[in-house]
Amino acid sequence: MASVEPPRPDFVPTLRQTDPPKPETRVPHPHLLMTKRRFRLAILSAFLMCVVAAPALYTHAQTALPFEISNPKNKKWEVAEAIRIYSWACNLLARTIRPEKPPQLHPSFRLVLGADNDEYVHQNAVFEIRLKSWNPEKFSQGVVLVAMSGVVQADELNRVAHQSVSLANSTLDVRQRQPR
Repeated sequence: MASVEPPRPDFVPTLRQTDPPKPETRVPHPHLLMTKRRFRLAILSAFLMCVVAAPALYTHAQTALPFEISNPKNKKWEVAEAIRIYSWACNLLARTIRPEKPPQLHPSFRLVLGADNDEYVHQNAVFEIRLKSWNPEKFSQGVVLVAMSGVVQADELNRVAHQSVSLANSTLDVRQRQPR
């Protein structure tokens, strides 16, 4: 008679192909498994989306300026600095006009770089700040002028100008007074 050897206590059975998975082990659905081909396709799709979206984002960034820009001579200028100056000029002017409840000022205008002269132009309801080259001080002055024109309307400006000339003509400097 053959003797049967008792099982060893240190023997651990291994999981074979035919054994069912343990209840705590979850096997993902085959369609959810990422194959190399699907992974490459996903990476390629993401890359193409970036290539297609980049010009659109760049265009949006250009149109996100609070003013138009014309720079035919490709003069150097700081976009971030211009936006900060625009924001602060409007903010300070608003607080100067009405400190208790400052109005929201968002003037629209065209910044022209490479102009013949540094000037502020208002033609056909279009405001332009023309600069020979980028100059933060002159740009700030132009922003304040454009913003001010939005706060004080043209008829009110004309009335103030006319009144100031009338008052200047109606007053007399005592040094200019001639004795009788």
